[in-house]
Amino acid sequence: MDTLTRMLNTHPKASSMDAALLATCLQACLECEAVCSLCADACLSEHEHLHHLTHCVSLNTQCAAVCQATAKVLASSGQGDAQVLQAQLEACLRACQACAEECERHAQEMNMAHCAVCAESCRRCEQACQALLGSVNA
Repeated sequence: MDTLTRMLNTHPKASSMDAALLATCLQACLECEAVCSLCADACLSEHEHLHHLTHCVSLNTQCAAVCQATAKVLASSGQGDAQVLQAQLEACLRACQACAEECERHAQEMNMAHCAVCAESCRRCEQACQALLGSVNA
């Protein structure tokens, strides 16, 4: 059992959500935040292609911010409002979709390995948010 799941299982107020799904989503958000920030930085270092990557950098930055906010909401979901949690998960899912689509395009068209890694992380986070949405009682 990973540390996040153990921590969630020790919370005095039991969540209506599955602890493993919650831990998976929380971990995916934290990873995606870091990977999107790193991808934005890598895009900014692609000097000969930078003019093609401005939208990607914007989406990376937005996705990182939404993932960070989602992780914070998930980490305090024991006392939170289910509708707020649902809306935050939906926002994260959409941010990850948009970022993944853009990064997948750059990975294919311009052979940018950092964008391929970012797209994979975004898709994992998108899937984790979708799975957790199914267990939120709004």
